[in-house]
Amino acid sequence: MKLHEIGLYARDPKASREFYHDTLGLDLHHHEPGLSVFGGGWPGVEIGACSGYTDRVHISFIVDDVDRLAKELHARGVEFEGPADIHLDKRGITLLDPDGLRVLIQSPTEASPDWLKQMVE
Repeated sequence: MKLHEIGLYARDPKASREFYHDTLGLDLHHHEPGLSVFGGGWPGVEIGACSGYTDRVHISFIVDDVDRLAKELHARGVEFEGPADIHLDKRGITLLDPDGLRVLIQSPTEASPDWLKQMVE
């Protein structure tokens, strides 16, 4: 399991894109309405600013097979939502940490962008 993303709620996605890309100089990896994904300075670590992240902040991990991990977690009695198809053609599950913060664990699919698939190679 690898750290993949720190997700930030973006009330104004355009302003967030301008701040993280134009002001701070982070590489813009992906952009679509309501979502901008920036390089986090380390290979495979990204910062996502999204109007859909209503929980304000979350942490995301990437694995090669989230469906297999979900079966393992279920067998251990761990509660989570998913697996489900999510943005960028990934599959993911959502857990809450002891403080109620959202933890996402996701894996790319064949339809995911190549840069994303390379993160689990």
